Amino acid sequence: MSRSRFLTCVLLALALAALLAACEGEPTAAPLVVADLYATPGRSLATIALSPTPSPTATIPHFPSPTPQPTLPLPTSVAHQPTLPIGTIDPALLMGPTPSPAPVNCNTPPPEPFASLWQRSATARQLLGCAVGGPQDVTLVYQPFEHGTMFWRESDRSIFVLSDRAIREGQPTDTWWRLDDTFQEGEPDSGPALQAPSGLLQPIRGFGKIWRQNAFIREALGWATSREISYGSRWQFFEGGWMMTGPGGTAFFVMIPSTEPPQNSGVHLGALAP
Repeated sequence: MSRSRFLTCVLLALALAALLAACEGEPTAAPLVVADLYATPGRSLATIALSPTPSPTATIPHFPSPTPQPTLPLPTSVAHQPTLPIGTIDPALLMGPTPSPAPVNCNTPPPEPFASLWQRSATARQLLGCAVGGPQDVTLVYQPFEHGTMFWRESDRSIFVLSDRAIREGQPTDTWWRLDDTFQEGEPDSGPALQAPSGLLQPIRGFGKIWRQNAFIREALGWATSREISYGSRWQFFEGGWMMTGPGGTAFFVMIPSTEPPQNSGVHLGALAP
């Protein structure tokens, strides 16, 4: 076979092969098969056991529980009248008429040592009115307390309790009460179960008996600040009350009763300078 003829045959063979390839078309895709979910066994899922939901607690996580605050005691008030029966006292030992709000027009001032205080204190002058009679000397026992004073009068065994809480808070007057001294020899001098704070004292004998038996007096006075002392006091009676000197004459007390005889309570002006 000649060379030219061979080349011609080769070209015809290649052309024929290309023609056959063009006539075959696109390959057929595999058919889409939809799985039957009910017929086809699937993979088993793991079973998880759920624990019950815990009940909520009052404590919030990561926040400390608040510390309860201590309950403060309710404030107490002091009664204006003693709650126990109070004995009687001879009205002649105290004074006559009750005070009058009328202007004070006295013929003469009270005798010394009361004149100076009576003249310079308009409150004392208005409450007391004019002097009645002359001064009297009285034997007293005196004991100071945290918030007041106790006086014991020998002539009739009367105990006068003077609170000064209101005066220390800025009020012009405070309250006093009179009670009978019922202490008898052989009775306990004090209450063994009561322990006074450091530097303070529990009152004894007549003062202590009244102090222990009357809560309103304990609240009004507090603890004693020093021991009781006996001294001679000078008293001057007025139309509306009386004035008396404290231990050593260093303080005067203006006493105004608020009840008819026997005068068992009233107001006072505190310990005043002579």
